[in-house]
Amino acid sequence: MQFTAEHVEWGRVDITLDDLGCGRSWEEIHRVRGVELVCPECGGQVFARVSKLGTRHLYHHTRPLSCSLENESLEHHLLKLELVTCARAAGYRAELEVGSPTREWRADVMVFDSDGDRLMALEAQLSPITAGEIAARTGLYERDGVRVCWFGFRPRPWVGTVPTLLVQAPADRGQPWSVSAGLARLPGKSGHWSPVGATLADAVSWMLTGQIVPHTPRSSSRVTDEDEWYEWAEGWTRSWNDSWRMWWTTPSYVTSDAERAQEEAEATRRRQAQEKAAARQRAVKEREKAVKRQAYAAFWDRTGLDQRQWRYFRALADLYFGRSLVFGAPDSRYGDGRPVYERSGPEGEQWTLVGVACPDPCRLRAWAEELSLLVPSHADLDVLAGRAWAPFQVYVFDPDTGAMDQERVLPSPVDAW
Repeated sequence: MQFTAEHVEWGRVDITLDDLGCGRSWEEIHRVRGVELVCPECGGQVFARVSKLGTRHLYHHTRPLSCSLENESLEHHLLKLELVTCARAAGYRAELEVGSPTREWRADVMVFDSDGDRLMALEAQLSPITAGEIAARTGLYERDGVRVCWFGFRPRPWVGTVPTLLVQAPADRGQPWSVSAGLARLPGKSGHWSPVGATLADAVSWMLTGQIVPHTPRSSSRVTDEDEWYEWAEGWTRSWNDSWRMWWTTPSYVTSDAERAQEEAEATRRRQAQEKAAARQRAVKEREKAVKRQAYAAFWDRTGLDQRQWRYFRALADLYFGRSLVFGAPDSRYGDGRPVYERSGPEGEQWTLVGVACPDPCRLRAWAEELSLLVPSHADLDVLAGRAWAPFQVYVFDPDTGAMDQERVLPSPVDAW
C-alpha cells in the first residue's frame, strides 16, 4: 500500500489530495486503462484501488524483490496518512514520500512553509532501527536545514534519543489519534517533568508553529506521572536499560529548565565548596591530632610517666590546691610541658593559666619566672634548680609515694652574678 506515484506527463501523483497534486482526479486513474503510473522508489508499475476499509491506495502490479514502499506495513501507511492529514489540517502544504535531490533521505511526510521551502519531516518509524542509525538519519535532515520528528507506537531503544512522539490509534473509527509519550511540562519551582496528553493533530500543529520544541533537559531528567505512585525510568520507556533523553515541550518550560539548571548548578557549587571546606577542616584536625599524638608520645617518653602515675599526679595537684585543675596537651610554647588551667566563673567559662606540668628543663623560658612548675619527683626539682636563672616556684607531687611539697628555687650565686 502506497500513496504516491510518477506519471510521465503529469509528474508526481499524490492520491491523498483531491487533485492528486497535479490537477487530475481520482476517476482518471482508478480502473482506467492505459494510465501508466510507476513507483517513485523502484520504478515498477502501480495501479490505483480502494481497500476494504475504503482507503484509496496504490499497489504494484508485480511484487518487486526490493522496494521500501511496497514493504511498508499497513500500520506504517495508516500512520503516514494520519500525519499528512494533521499537517494539512494545521494549514500547511504537506506531501507524502518526498525525497532529497541526492536521494540520501526520503521523508514519509514533508511539510512546506509559506515560501514553499521544506519546513519539517514527519517520519513514521515502526521497523527496527538502532539509536546510531536514527541519529545518522536525523543528522542528514539537520544538514539540509529540515527539522524532523520521529513517530512510533511503542517504546524502543532509540525513542527519546532524537525528537520523538509515541502515538496511539483510536479504538473506534472517527475518534482522534492521541500522543501517548513525548510531551512534557515542568510544573512550578520544584518537582519533576510530568507527561502531557494531547491529540496527534494538536501536537503536529504545535510543533509546526513552534509552540513546542524538542528539548534535552538540563535540570532533573525524570518524568513522573502525578496519577501513578511509581517513577518511570528517565522517561516513558519503563525500562532501566533505555533512556528517553529528549522530549517536546514549550519554549517557556525550556527557559524554566535553564533557570532551574542554573540554580541546581549553583547549589552544587555551594555544596562542593562546603564539602571542600569541611574536608580542609577535617584535614587540619587530623594534622592537629597527629601533632598531639606525637607530642603526647614524646611527653610520656621524656617524663617516664605512665597513665596510672599521671592520674595520681593530677589527683595530688587537685588535692593540694583544693580546686579542680585542667591539664592541657603538651605545648611547645611551654617547653613541651602541659599547661595547667584553673576554671572560674558561674559556669566555669573563664580559664586562667596558672602553671606548667613537667616542662623540659632544657627549654625553660621567661614564662617559668611567672608560672608555677609542677613536677613528679624531687629529682626533677633538682634539675630545675640547676637550670634556674631567676626564682622559680616549683611543686612536687610524687605519684609513687604520695608526697606533696613546694619550694621556691633560687638561682645559684654564679648564675645570679
